Parts: sequence; C-alpha cells; structure tokens
Amino acid sequence: MAAPTIDWPELDTIAEGYYAIPDPDDAGTMTYWRRVRTERKNSLKAWPAKAWFGPEIPRRSDVPTDRDERDLFVAAWSASRRAYMDRVVTAIGAAPEVAARCFAALRVRCWCCGRTLRDETSKTLGIGPECRTGMDPAVLARYCTPEVGRLHAEHLAAVAGATE
Repeated sequence: MAAPTIDWPELDTIAEGYYAIPDPDDAGTMTYWRRVRTERKNSLKAWPAKAWFGPEIPRRSDVPTDRDERDLFVAAWSASRRAYMDRVVTAIGAAPEVAARCFAALRVRCWCCGRTLRDETSKTLGIGPECRTGMDPAVLARYCTPEVGRLHAEHLAAVAGATE
C-alpha cells in the first residue's frame, strides 16, 4: 500500500523543501519530510518516497471483514494518522528554518531541492549553490543558527540514552 499524502491548509505556513524533526511519538527517532506545493497539491510526504512514519499501516488480516466494523476501524486509524500528521506539521511550523537546517545537517542534502551537497560552503549552509543563488544573506544566516546544533545534540543524546 502506498503511503497516503495528507492535504490541509495549515501547511501554507511551511515553504517547499525538505525537513527533519524528531518523531512526535518517539523523540529518539528522526523523521524526514518533503514539503510539496503545486496547483493541485498542498502536501507533506515522508522522505524518501517509500519511507513511512507514524501509525503503522494495518495488515489486511487486521482489518475486520464486516463492512460496519471495517468502516469504524478505518475511521479510527485515519484519525490517529491525522493526529500524528498534525503534530508533525506543528513541529515543523514552530521552527521551519531549524527543521530545514537539521535535514541538511543530518542528511548532507540541500534543504531546498534534496540534492547531495558536495562543497564545504554548501554543507555549512545546508543549501546548494544553485538554490542559494540570489538569496538574501540574512535569510541564509537564519539557517545556520546554534539552535540547529542544539537540536542535533539533543537527538544524539536521546539515541545514546536509549541504547544504554
């Protein structure tokens, strides 16, 4: 089953690009997201394309065969998925620059287009040379905040604490 995309207007505050945040249900796990905005879609998708975060997709054998029970089951699962995605949107929306920079720092990919970063300047800024062409230096500086380092350190500490 393909991962569904979630469409809702709250995403308007988040720019197109790539983001990394701790999983809202498991702070020891980083989740990666791609924000897509086109004429027909306003969505946030797990990255890479086949990744899945949030409530586990039920196996066919877990779904009741009775139509009324199945409808209730699907409605409950959909509500839990929507609640999870609402927490993801809230987390990214609270500090989009931090989430974008975190994606670049953890994945060594451009937060704007997702391509691999090759030169040191691009790796430092988290954005490739083509994507940063014409960008205001003040905007670029927002992506290099110490808060990104703090978020990354907290994530690594949580992972280290979980393995001890």
